[in-house]
Amino acid sequence: MSLTTILSHNDSKETLSALFASSARVSLLQVFMLDPVRAYYQRQLEQATGLAIRAIQRELERMVSIGLLFRHVEGNRTYHQVDMEFPLFPELRNIILKTSEDRDVMRSRLAMEPAVRLAFMHADEAHVLVVARKGQNPSLSLPEPISLELVSSETFLTWVQERNPVLEPYLTTGIDLLGRREDIIWRRIEGHGYHVEKGEGIP
Repeated sequence: MSLTTILSHNDSKETLSALFASSARVSLLQVFMLDPVRAYYQRQLEQATGLAIRAIQRELERMVSIGLLFRHVEGNRTYHQVDMEFPLFPELRNIILKTSEDRDVMRSRLAMEPAVRLAFMHADEAHVLVVARKGQNPSLSLPEPISLELVSSETFLTWVQERNPVLEPYLTTGIDLLGRREDIIWRRIEGHGYHVEKGEGIP
């Protein structure tokens, strides 16, 4: 039976579990492959997957041992990141994308665009606000019927400071699509009283 036939007749996660023989590994692969440019520490992976730390540690060791992940230490945290030069990286990422929800596929597109700094989904789930890096213009197309609103980081920071009503459905009742809380902009967002929920499965 072809892979296409298998995928069309089985639940996505069950199919991936069968392919990789571990549901914990599948959950971690989804995190890493949807946003492979980020590095993650164990507590982030725990929050995103709901897995026990021991299971996460075991699977990380396996993926490091085959060269899919590399790790580095910053302070008291150990980070893991995908080695995008790994020979099977394109195939693994393609499988994950084909078996992911539409929102996760959209999130992955945003994550892989270098000009995108932050992204938020409107409370109506029909609009996405993208904060672009200074002087950069992302080249993006989102699936219909979702519309894209693009703003520079400078304008976004001004809106945050002014508590511009445009931001309310994004930063009050919307969701954070990328989870890049290490970005210094988050200090401004939180400092002005916004509390933004992360989307499901986002570290």
